[in-house]
Amino acid sequence: MDVENNRWLATMVLDEEQAAAGGRGRYRGGDEDATGERGPAPRQARFNKQNKKREGGAEDPSLPPVSVNQTFSGTVESLTPYGAFINLGNGRKGLMHMSQMKLPEGKEEVDFASVFKAGDTIDVRVMAVKPRKIDLTMKSEAEVKAEIQLNKVGVSAVADIPEGAGAMAALMARAGVNKEMFAGAAAAAPKKAAAPAPAAEEELKEESLNEKAPAANKAIATGAVDKEEETKPKEAAVAAKKEETAPATGGGGAISAQLVKQLREESGAGMMDCKKALAENDGDLDKAREFLRKKGLASADKKAGRVAAEGAIWSYIHAGSRLGVLVEVNCETDFVARGDVFKELVNDISMQIAACSEVSVVSVDEVSSEELDRERAIELQKEDILTKPEAIRGKIVEGRIEKIAKARALLEQPYVKDTSKTVEQLVKEAVASIGENIQIRRFAKFNLGEGIELEDKGDFAAEVEAQTASMQAKAAEKKEEEMKEEEAPAAAEKKPAVAVSAAIVKELREKTGAGMMDCKKALAENDGDVEKATEFLRKKGLASADKKAGRVAAEGAVGAYIHAGNRLGVVVEVNCETDFVARGDVFRELVNDMAMQIAACPEVKYVSTSDVPAEMLERERAIEMQKEDLASKPEAIRGKIVDGRIEKIAKEMSLLEQQFIKDTSKTVAEHIKEQIATIGENIQVRRFNKFVLGEGVEKKEVDFAAEVAAQTGGMV
Repeated sequence: MDVENNRWLATMVLDEEQAAAGGRGRYRGGDEDATGERGPAPRQARFNKQNKKREGGAEDPSLPPVSVNQTFSGTVESLTPYGAFINLGNGRKGLMHMSQMKLPEGKEEVDFASVFKAGDTIDVRVMAVKPRKIDLTMKSEAEVKAEIQLNKVGVSAVADIPEGAGAMAALMARAGVNKEMFAGAAAAAPKKAAAPAPAAEEELKEESLNEKAPAANKAIATGAVDKEEETKPKEAAVAAKKEETAPATGGGGAISAQLVKQLREESGAGMMDCKKALAENDGDLDKAREFLRKKGLASADKKAGRVAAEGAIWSYIHAGSRLGVLVEVNCETDFVARGDVFKELVNDISMQIAACSEVSVVSVDEVSSEELDRERAIELQKEDILTKPEAIRGKIVEGRIEKIAKARALLEQPYVKDTSKTVEQLVKEAVASIGENIQIRRFAKFNLGEGIELEDKGDFAAEVEAQTASMQAKAAEKKEEEMKEEEAPAAAEKKPAVAVSAAIVKELREKTGAGMMDCKKALAENDGDVEKATEFLRKKGLASADKKAGRVAAEGAVGAYIHAGNRLGVVVEVNCETDFVARGDVFRELVNDMAMQIAACPEVKYVSTSDVPAEMLERERAIEMQKEDLASKPEAIRGKIVDGRIEKIAKEMSLLEQQFIKDTSKTVAEHIKEQIATIGENIQVRRFNKFVLGEGVEKKEVDFAAEVAAQTGGMV
């Protein structure tokens, strides 16, 4: 029994059953029971044996000697769930277990961490000195000696136990529980006043016979005891139980371990927090859950001002690759960022963004004022507003504008996995659980083909007529080529036919991806030279790709790439003409290659040079014109030199102008044209977005030497 921390250890196994089982299941505290016999403690023996192995090694002779019962005025260096490390000075540190701490007068908190803080100065006493370990206590020498005597000799040496008492009475006596402690309860109910320990013993005697009090047990079993005397102990036991549970539950019922466990699993809060919440709300789970939630939100608000520059970048690609999300969520340390709880949160947020079609910003504050002004002007012109009194029109419109702003903001949306709370509340609960500030910094969402104007195919007859005319033109061109071949037999005789083997055709086909007849013709035109035939097909493919470039590409796929460590992420949209091609492996590989290419090029910000803003190029031009190396050049060629430099800058920022990472002999634009020739459809890299973790976040600069000196009190 630990009265200070309100913890009890009980058993339903009686002494007779323990003895019959050969001591198995007996109390393992190593103290005497009511009969004065000492039970075996194999767990303690194993611990002592393992402790001797761990404590091997000589002590550092340079440290000053420390003796048992020596007192120190130490500083709390750090707190742990089981105690505190105390800096004793001169390079000495000791460990004080939570059972050895004494709360100041007037303090009733069960959690010592709420009383003691790092940096506090406290008086401690040495309990034991072991190799590489000093055990400390805040208790007096007399209290320490009493505990040592209690552990060595047993309960009977320090407490009076009635003859015939059981194990529960021994535990209560050891903890110092006696009838005087319940004098208040006795005064309040004088008719039911009785010592709690005897009452507990009377109940125990009713359940099983005690060998040391056969006469009393026999009298109880046979009903020889007076009825009035028999009911008094039972009533006293009930009164004692109410006294014990009242302080812990605030006047309500007892808080069971099962209830605490259930609340802990639902909320993720600590055990003592759950117990306190249940006690504050009379064991009501719903109220306790709300209590913890408010407490967590309050602690989250306190952490909101701290810098969060670590975290993770995450992507979510919906089934079919028609919707993609890239999101950056920040926390304070990379340790938390690598945890499963934080990763699950980031994944849930990415799915939340994908599920909310109207969401475009993180919070209401990020909604542009221009957009709200446009919406306000539209609302003011609506007919239902014009019919309202002029005095309330403004309030109605502002309410609608606020609703529109919340519909755009991610934090205001109901959480997809639990619609009873918003995304903002979800994040705050995570802050309270993890203990660090968490911020959703930014996100990008791509819907396939969004904003692309499709061709109007309403006039079906005109479309059929155009296709027929095209087929007739192709047939005429083919007939003209056949006639030319017939008119030049002499030239064919002069140039002997080149035998092209199937193996060479296969090699060229695998290398270029072109059709079999195209490969055979290319080899024949180039005397069987594979390199020349490859170049021939490449030129032919690029020519056909240029023809296809004017066709509308509204299908395709949205792809993503997250670099190892979740510190760099890319989302990209690549378009083609049909969903049939978009589902193919060749096209999917191309999309993945583009995402990796963007991640590999830190300076790339735009798809092509035409996408680079003219304002940016003008600023760069002005900077180049002011450089000193141009002053020595003739004025007539300065403009050309600057134009060349600006063109180079634009190419460095353009994706299509970069060397392809898998084959640096060609550019990304050339690689895409080759894929167009292979697939037979127009392909366009439409847009992309790239996030680098913590980019632009101002991190707090810390003087490491000063921080160490502050933590050690200037001793280092």
